[in-house]
Amino acid sequence: MNSRWSSSRIRKFGWTIVAGLIVACGAKKATGKDSGGKHPTDPMQADAEELGRALFDAVDRVMSYRSSHQNMLPNSLRTAGIDSLSPTIVLRYGKSGTSPQVTATFRRTSGRQLASCEGTNDVLEDASLHEGAYTVTCTLVGGGSRGFTVGRPSE
Repeated sequence: MNSRWSSSRIRKFGWTIVAGLIVACGAKKATGKDSGGKHPTDPMQADAEELGRALFDAVDRVMSYRSSHQNMLPNSLRTAGIDSLSPTIVLRYGKSGTSPQVTATFRRTSGRQLASCEGTNDVLEDASLHEGAYTVTCTLVGGGSRGFTVGRPSE
């Protein structure tokens, strides 16, 4: 081969660049600089993020059902093809007028700051208007409720 790209010098230079990029990416992950705040240190916020993700996904799937079934909400989460039980979270579903209302509850609250979070299809609108961030209302384990802004993680 007499191509200018077949030169061993150019190949070595290319492999050096590739190795440098791999090392740079690995160092970034090891230092945690690329986490972007996805791992909140506040235990309440961490609980809200976990419940909020489950809630958002359930509301999204309920609204998908609605859009494909002539604007009719499902009668249950099972009808929408959603499993209401996971190892850590229980989902409950109801209707608030013409909007779905979903509640995500921790199965065990020991060591948790929040017991549950709830929301309607407004979480989808919030997320689309605020770059993925949306507000959910959560019930604290010790009593009372509080609103939390959570963000859907990038996929």
